[in-house]
Amino acid sequence: HNSLTSLDVSANTALTNLACSHNSLTSLDVSANTALTNLVCPNNQLTSLDVSANTALTNLDCGANQLTSLDVSSALTSLYCSQNQLTSLDVSANTALEVLHCYNNQLTALDVSGAIALENLHCYDNQLTALDVSANTALIGLMCQDNQLTSLDVSSNIALSSFECTSNQITALDVSNNIELSWFKCGLNQLTSLDVSSNPNLNFFVCSHNQLTSLDVSSNTALTNLHCSSNQLIYLNMRNGITDQLTEFNVTGNSSLTCIETLDPDYATANWTSANENIDAGVTYNVICGAEDQTEWYVATTGSDASGDGTQENPLASIQPGISVATEGDVVYVAPGTYYERLTFGGKNLQLIGDDSSNTI
Repeated sequence: HNSLTSLDVSANTALTNLACSHNSLTSLDVSANTALTNLVCPNNQLTSLDVSANTALTNLDCGANQLTSLDVSSALTSLYCSQNQLTSLDVSANTALEVLHCYNNQLTALDVSGAIALENLHCYDNQLTALDVSANTALIGLMCQDNQLTSLDVSSNIALSSFECTSNQITALDVSNNIELSWFKCGLNQLTSLDVSSNPNLNFFVCSHNQLTSLDVSSNTALTNLHCSSNQLIYLNMRNGITDQLTEFNVTGNSSLTCIETLDPDYATANWTSANENIDAGVTYNVICGAEDQTEWYVATTGSDASGDGTQENPLASIQPGISVATEGDVVYVAPGTYYERLTFGGKNLQLIGDDSSNTI
């Protein structure tokens, strides 16, 4: 943080750490500094940087300069070269590289195929039309939003926990192998379907501005933030049992969505409202949508509250959802088993029948 316009370190051959950020340097010669392991020179006016002689270099931060090309040491464990004018970047020889931040450049090509130790890749705000991360099996964080990707394969990245690919042109996305995924943003793409049933740790989920017609988050019991606005949804299953756990919820802009499935429709009706901009006006909540003509409901310990439709063939797993979905005069049949529940009838006139007619409430 000075006003340096030049810096001569040619005589400092034992130098291992050089930090000269936030100056006005237009050039920097470190060819004599072969012992250098840490070079931090962001926020200058460098148009080129030659580190070919710095084979011991493990950390390089040269962000916010005017670099148009960069050839780096193979020993690097971290590389920060964001906010430059790079059009291509090849780190395929950097087998020890763990962190790569190359966002906000002009990249049309990025090769990370040999970076097998890579854990965090931030390559957003570029012009990438393709990205191959199949070899990066250690990847934990991937931020590739605001590019021109039409497809992306993350099936090999089973450790991935944070993933954003917003503002691309992706038409299909498979996250079934990404069981550690907790933070996931895929909005502003062209997705017509999306399966998140294999992502039990999903906490923050944004899939707005796509072409989704249905979405099932009934398996996502860790969810606290859900944004799926501006799609083409006609079906939304939120029967995950955490209705009151959500801190952010937005499903507006889905004109064909009239009913949302949740295990606690009373709470949802009171708290997730059009006035709060959670839903469009007229949207209702029910345990099972579209079953108004059904008068008999079945519950069994072998059933499922997430996917059961309350029929004898596909029963619910808990008594309360059966009571909640039933209307005046309906019958709820409960199969033998142990149920630990606090039941609320809400003033409904219902029959709750056990394994035979003598067990009736």
